This record gives sequence, C-alpha cells and structure tokens, in this order.
Amino acid sequence: MMHISVNQMIERPWLWLIGLAAVQLLFMLGGHTFWDIDEPINASCSREMLEAANWLVPMFNGELRTGKPILTYWFMLTSYSLFGVSEFSARLPSAICITLLMLSITYFSRRLLGAKYGLIAGGLFITSLHMTVIGRAATPDAVFLLFLCTGLLAGLCYCVEEFKPKKMLWLAYACFGIAVLAKGPVAVAMPGMILATWLLLTGNLRKWSSFHIGRGLLIIFALALPWYIAVWLQTDGEWVERFLITDNVGRFLAPMEGHKGFPGFYLLSLLLGLFPWTGILIGTLIHSTWRPSLLKQQPMRAFLISWVGVFFIFFTIARTQLPNYMLPVMPALILLMAMWLRDTARETVNRYLLWSAGIISAALLIGGGFALQHQWPGDWYYAFSFLPVLLAVLIAWRQREKSLQLITAGMVMMVIILASWALPGIDNHKAPRTLAQSAAEAGYAKGSLAGYRYFQPSMLFYHGNNTLPVLITPKELLEWLEQKRVAVVPERYMAELSPEIQARLNVIKRAYGLYARQDLLLVSLRQ
Repeated sequence: MMHISVNQMIERPWLWLIGLAAVQLLFMLGGHTFWDIDEPINASCSREMLEAANWLVPMFNGELRTGKPILTYWFMLTSYSLFGVSEFSARLPSAICITLLMLSITYFSRRLLGAKYGLIAGGLFITSLHMTVIGRAATPDAVFLLFLCTGLLAGLCYCVEEFKPKKMLWLAYACFGIAVLAKGPVAVAMPGMILATWLLLTGNLRKWSSFHIGRGLLIIFALALPWYIAVWLQTDGEWVERFLITDNVGRFLAPMEGHKGFPGFYLLSLLLGLFPWTGILIGTLIHSTWRPSLLKQQPMRAFLISWVGVFFIFFTIARTQLPNYMLPVMPALILLMAMWLRDTARETVNRYLLWSAGIISAALLIGGGFALQHQWPGDWYYAFSFLPVLLAVLIAWRQREKSLQLITAGMVMMVIILASWALPGIDNHKAPRTLAQSAAEAGYAKGSLAGYRYFQPSMLFYHGNNTLPVLITPKELLEWLEQKRVAVVPERYMAELSPEIQARLNVIKRAYGLYARQDLLLVSLRQ
C-alpha cells in the first residue's frame, strides 16, 4: 500500500479534502430511500412548492409547513429544477453545504493553526460520523450549519486577530443574516450570547464597540427580513406567528414530538457523533485549559469554549432535545482537537485515539449485529459494514505513525460499504415505497391513495401525491374506496372493521412497516 504522509497532503490540501468529501457525501447519495420522518417531509414540501411554482411559502400535505424557514427549500427547489425530483437531488444541497463548511473550517484553521493542522481539522470534520450522516440527509441542518458556523469562524478570526480585518466582521454578519433564513432567530441569538461570553472571559467588555453591532444588525435585517415580510403578507401573519411561537418558543419550553433527553444526552451525542475521532475529543476535554483565569491570555481557546459552552448550556435547558442541536459546536470542537494534536506528543494522542476507536467500532459491530438480528432475523450480517474501522485500528496499533491516515481510510471504506450494500439492503424493510409502487402498478394514479388512521411522509413522496388524506372512521374508508381508490390500513385496525367491510376488501399488497411495527395492507374494494 502506498504510504501517503500528512506533509504530502499539505501540498494539495484542497484536492485531498474534496476527494474525501466526494466519497463521504456523494457516493451512492441517492442509493436508498428516505428515512422517515424528516427527509420525506422536506423533500415532499419542496416538490409541492415546485409543482405549484411557489418559491415563497413552505407547504406540506396541502398545509403550511412552519417547522423551518425558506432557505433549505430554495436549495432543494433549485436542485429539483436542475436534476429532477429524486432522493439524490433532495440530498444534494446537504452534501454541498457540508463540503463547503469543511473547506471553510480548513481555511480558518490554516489561518489560525498553520497548514498542517488546517488540513487535519478539515479531515477530522468530513470523516466524523455525524457530519457524514447530516451531509447525506435531506434536512435543513447542513444549510444552517454552513452559514452559522462560517459566520462564527469569521467572528473568531476577527476577535483573535485584534479586531481586524473588518471584512471578517462583515462576513460574519452576512452569514448570520442568511442563517436566519435557514433556522430563524436562533442564528442571531446564539452568536450574540457567544460574543458576550467571550468578552466576559477575556475581560474585553469595553471593546464591544469594535463589533459595530448596529451596522451588523442592519446587514442581518437586510438579508433576512424581506422574505419574512413577504411570507407574513402572503399568509396574513399565520406562518410567522406559528413559526415563532410554536416552533421556537414552544420547543424550548416543552418537549415536542417525544424528543426528550436525559442527563449526559448531549455529551454522549458528541462522543458518538465524532466517531472515529472520539478519543481525540476525550483527550482534549481532559487535558485542555478550562480555567477562566487562564483563558484571558488565550483568546482563541476562550472563543471556542464560549461557542461550545453557550450551545451546550442553552440546549440542555431546552425541554426539546435532539442530537442535531449540538451540530453547530462540531467546528469549535474540531479546532480545539486540532490544537490539542498540535501541542501533544504522538504517543499520547494514539493512546486515546486507538483505544476509543477500537472500543466503539467493536461495539457498533457487535451491538449492530444483535440489533439487526432482533429487528430483522437473518440480516445481522449488515453489521459487518463497521468492520473496516476496527481493522484500521488494529493495523494502526502496529503502524502508529500512520494512525490518522489508516483510520481515515477505514472510515471511508465503512461509508462505501454502508452506502452501496447495507442501506440499499435495509430498504427491503421500508414499506411506504413498496406500497406506493404497488398502488401505481395496480393502476391507482396520483391522488388516489389514502391512509386509514395511518400517515407516513415517505408514502406521500413515493406515490407522487401532494396530499395524502388520513381517514379516521370505517365510513370514511368505505366512501373513499367506493370512488375506485386505495388505502393503506395497519393490520391491527383491520380487526376493528366490521365483517361486512372486511368481506368487501381486496388486499393488493402486504408489507411490514419499519416504523408502524406491524403489517400494512394496501386495500381496494372487490370488483
């Protein structure tokens, strides 16, 4: 095997990093169906807007979609317009945004830490597990991360380089303004709290005027407000009111959609999300400087700690908790990890890196096998997708000077195997596309499918509908079917139908629902 050193990579860093991103994010990007519920909601919303030539108001299943602002949908609409409606085109904006964020992290890391550790920071980021998952998902997270984190990195650069150059400050404000179109007010609130914390930690409160906050807010409002005003006028204020009150304040004050956390939830999310580099994070947390009195002389570390701390505390207090809420701290942690690598002996780094990567990859291999066997007996062998990282760790124990390169190669192979083999194989257990295709093959075209006390967003996407009615009573079901239409009925509700109705039903297709955890029946009336 050809030995490639970090120094050789430094000569062509962007080529190596873009190549890594192409494999991690683009390889077989459309090779498996959507995971419910977020992916098909976003994909269906964008398709519904495209078909209505509506680039202004997010709509899903014929109703306002107030979960997220417009930016992600604009990106998906553009992708659909260029490449057609598919899983690939729905996920492509995320892959591009995470790739651009990787390049942004590399640029700022090179500027602040040097060429070698800039390359390492970009490589750690693009090969971490959570970033790979988000970069291959049709969700708003990657779009938000690109602009929020690039803005924070530009702000970091402005602070560390003694409040110059001014273009970094204006870049930060511009990014925050665009991020408001991706996620809402949080894109301004979080940077504001991070800045305030940094000023306190470094004793620079008197220098707050160096941030020209008034001009910055003008930039943010100029970029974000036009769309919010337009959608307010278009929906008589309903979209903005529901978004701000229900989807922002409501999520903070109460758990929504069953998303509750537990003590240590976010720490565990970060440790797993940074796999296979978890050991470097652990070493960084244990051995780095955290005392406020020492951070006054270390403005860069103080900014990064403020960045991590503000997000960690804010979302720990919030009642709705999701692993993705910690995604914005990943670039800050990557820079802290790169700093620790720079300042620490290789043997110490390898000890933390190899032990943690070995233990976690073995746990994923064994635990994944048992979980797959329990869920789908006979499919346990898909857990072998996690084997490359474990093998890379075992080889790295003997060739420790190449541990970073070997584990990176193992992670790349893991993604290739997952994308080309495991994920398409698991598709057989996802019922919505199978049922939607069966309905189409039986001659039931767009608009003729409904769910009986059942709704799954991917069913809506794969049958090509813009709306998927949910029928509640047996009378509604019978009236729907009498119009030469079909419905998906969970098996447990079949038993609740009267014998007379059951006798009239023709089962076109039966499939086990991954999320319903029971058989789903595609039914019509007997002719």
